[in-house]
Amino acid sequence: MSTVLLRHPTLPETQEIEVDAAALPHYTGAGWQRVPDEELEHRAALKAQAAAEAAAAEAEPADQPEQSEPAEPTDERPARSRTKAAVKKTEKES
Repeated sequence: MSTVLLRHPTLPETQEIEVDAAALPHYTGAGWQRVPDEELEHRAALKAQAAAEAAAAEAEPADQPEQSEPAEPTDERPARSRTKAAVKKTEKES
């Protein structure tokens, strides 16, 4: 099954539909126009270029150094969060 991309002159240029090529006469009669082959080839080239760049970026080793331990270990406790309300225990006295 062969499909074609169409757009309508009264709609935004980015709004396209993909239809079966056999239904093309029905859509062209309603004003739909084929997206030019040159534009589709340009899109395919941009997509291939982006895919190649993404593959190259994944293949390159990371330039970032590995995470290491802090230079001087500290024995200090982290500060308590002041956003939490103090929890109060309630006990019944007998």
